[in-house]
Amino acid sequence: MSQDIDEVDGALLRALRDDGRASISALARELSLSRSAVHQRLNALVESRALLGFTPIVDPARLGVGVAAFVLVSAGPGSRLEMEPLVDQLLGLPHVEYAALVTGDHDVLLLVRVADLDQLRRFLLDELTAISGMRGTLTLLVLDEVIRRPFLLPGE
Repeated sequence: MSQDIDEVDGALLRALRDDGRASISALARELSLSRSAVHQRLNALVESRALLGFTPIVDPARLGVGVAAFVLVSAGPGSRLEMEPLVDQLLGLPHVEYAALVTGDHDVLLLVRVADLDQLRRFLLDELTAISGMRGTLTLLVLDEVIRRPFLLPGE
């Protein structure tokens, strides 16, 4: 574990990963701690920004966005130094669940979730191509998500 996160904090985070709705009392029982100790540790994790929030895990298909694709975006020449305008435009796009600046032949990686292939086609050909400063894209259609973890702790 890191300097800020000890074994007890790690166990607390694993317990929350398994059941994010667990009560303070249930967490205290599971970790053999007092309720006040669990509460203090949770507050410390939030204050240190090691724990950024509590988010439900959903099934995208049940929400009507069962088609996923990774889209690699290449910026225009010289744009690597000026990614902010491109990123600002990407923020306004619908269907983008995740975006990251990456190394290699491409500059940005997007995770896109849509209802069907027709909606993906419209996203790629209409919405994404309207972004200025973009040179090209490479789209990888996700066939099946075999590992999907909310987070990993050191050593996992």
